[in-house]
Amino acid sequence: MFMQSPLTGFRAAARRAAGSLRSAHPAAFRTDIEGLRAVAVLLVVLGHAGYATFGGGYVGVDVFFVISGFVITGALLREVRATGTVSIRRFYARRALRLIPAAVPVVLAVLVATWLVQPLRAARTALDALSTAAYAINLRLPYVGTDYFDHGDPPSPLQHFWSLAVEEQFYLLWPVLLLGLVGLYRRRGGTGVPVRRLAAIVGWLATASFALGVFATEALPHWAYFSSPTRAWELGVGVLLAVGAEWLARIPRWAALLLAPAGVAAVLAGAVTYTGATDFPGYAALLPVLGTAAVIAAGTAGRAGPVAWVLSLPPMQYLGRLSYSWYLWHWPFLTFGAVVLGPRLDPDTGLRLVGLALVVAAASHHLLENPVRHLPTLRVAPTRGLALGGALSAFTALAALAATQMIPTAGGRGEQLDAQAAVAAAPSPQGRLTQLLTASNKPTIVPANLTPPLQAAADNLPAPYTDGCQASDKPAWQATHCLYGDLSSSTTVVLLGDSHAGHWFNAMEAIARQRRWRLAVWIRNECTPASVLVYGRTDRRLLHDCSRWRRGALQRIQEMKPRLVVASNTGTYTTAPDGGTDTPDVWLAGWRETLRQLRATGARVTFINTTPHLRDDVLPCLVAHVNDARACQRARRDAVPAVERRQLIANALRHAGVQVIDPLPWVCTATSCPPVVANTLVYRDNNHLTTAYSALLAPVLGRALHAGEKRASRPAPRRTTRS
Repeated sequence: MFMQSPLTGFRAAARRAAGSLRSAHPAAFRTDIEGLRAVAVLLVVLGHAGYATFGGGYVGVDVFFVISGFVITGALLREVRATGTVSIRRFYARRALRLIPAAVPVVLAVLVATWLVQPLRAARTALDALSTAAYAINLRLPYVGTDYFDHGDPPSPLQHFWSLAVEEQFYLLWPVLLLGLVGLYRRRGGTGVPVRRLAAIVGWLATASFALGVFATEALPHWAYFSSPTRAWELGVGVLLAVGAEWLARIPRWAALLLAPAGVAAVLAGAVTYTGATDFPGYAALLPVLGTAAVIAAGTAGRAGPVAWVLSLPPMQYLGRLSYSWYLWHWPFLTFGAVVLGPRLDPDTGLRLVGLALVVAAASHHLLENPVRHLPTLRVAPTRGLALGGALSAFTALAALAATQMIPTAGGRGEQLDAQAAVAAAPSPQGRLTQLLTASNKPTIVPANLTPPLQAAADNLPAPYTDGCQASDKPAWQATHCLYGDLSSSTTVVLLGDSHAGHWFNAMEAIARQRRWRLAVWIRNECTPASVLVYGRTDRRLLHDCSRWRRGALQRIQEMKPRLVVASNTGTYTTAPDGGTDTPDVWLAGWRETLRQLRATGARVTFINTTPHLRDDVLPCLVAHVNDARACQRARRDAVPAVERRQLIANALRHAGVQVIDPLPWVCTATSCPPVVANTLVYRDNNHLTTAYSALLAPVLGRALHAGEKRASRPAPRRTTRS
């Protein structure tokens, strides 16, 4: 007996890998592709778990897309060559048995967990579940304004199903298109599979999809990330690999041995160097997509090497088999873990959570996914497989619909006076408001007549959002606006800024109606009125669309010749791409440029400074502390973001003749910032005012604007000189 050398073991493993790659049977199992699935899911879960090294781990989804395009098209082409056609019914049945039984328990578990630990988000999650059952959550997410990288608002525990929706839409359309192309080719006298024509058509479609993705990444980043038209080219690359498999089989050995490690290096480079700041997909998606294509091409050539050996190792094969289930379970574990353990999970906690998800995924794979897939009665009768898939999808949809009707009530048992009426009727609105704020520092039971109710507060959005007038879901060059107030008035007032300008809408609209103003609203989330290049608050992405929209908005405002422009924004932006220290001079220069353009209209300018930020989302906190809302307040000294920059900009704007309104006395006492004032909920998250509280502030904001108007109308004092 002698010990086998490492080199001998490597050669033996390489021969096994080569055998699986060079099998003469066209349907042979590809161990390298199974290993690639393991790489893809590892990148995704490690990135989501919070490991900064894999900040671009989301490229694992792109790896999955290329693999799906290749594997599915290969199976379809084999069927066409063997039978002359494609059984659409059998194909859909196979996909249904592969995907739906493993997904349904995840969706149902998420609905139950949301009802138990996030009752205020039960309605929203139920709608996400409904769109998931309809394979359309990738359409819902950008429609409701979801940003994949923005964790300011807790993400949906079903958000990760967007990539499955993209694949399912591909599975729905591609076999039909392929069958139509083959049928058309044969009616014109062709035989076999029109490989060249297929390659040309898919190539053109993929090129158009890629161009659309590049364009939309800047203009409509939410849609670019989630939508099928902007992602179809990635699946198309896999399709082209399958269509050109015979050509790829002729790749020289030396080229294949170079392609595989280069491809893996490209995928890993994307995972390591990309972050949430990367404009993605756009051009950046080329790196993981072409890297995956290189690995698949090398394997198609049947040239085993170190990469094939590593990908064929038993642990990689096992993770590859579990990749689908693990992907399904890992995100709910992380999102609910953040609810239970706190919103900022450290990487080690994240790793433990995805490890638990892996255990559940393994159980799902062995006890549910595989047994259902391989049931003979379902495999031999496609109609039964389709019926099962349809029944499971329908059951999930019905469960989601039922969940929308079973939203748990959340609220207190106290009663409070109508704060809005009390402030409006007071001779001194500010004095009455101060009294109400002071009273909130005492032990306060969340009132039963809370306005808006806790369960409705998350969706308590100002009218520009519900009317479709908020510009974040529109192309940046469409600097559109909406008009409110007295539309026949000759006096135009503009509300300009980001979501923090938006939450002043109800107060501004009430003032506009009272004073017979026409109110023009120009709102875009994450877009400061200051003429600066800003980066996302959490993801450090350069907000190209903000700069483009701002230029258009300022130009249109100049054409309107308003009497007054009321601007506002949050104080959490940064002009430092690497997360470094902001430069105050950049902000001052940006505000001077914006003021120059606004002053050209002859308008008076008022700036409402930043409102406080409470610690975490107020709504779940109040649910947990209905007997004393003080537990959810925050000390005033800690609640104001970027204090020094806030004060510096305020002083500079005042010096430039701008009226600066500090809203802190309207939402805080001298020491604390409460979440509830009398019967009115102040915040709908941790920093945006509810429409009810904004309306409550109309009298005090109106008086402040009037005082600014009176000061502006006074003649400047004359200067005298001594002789």
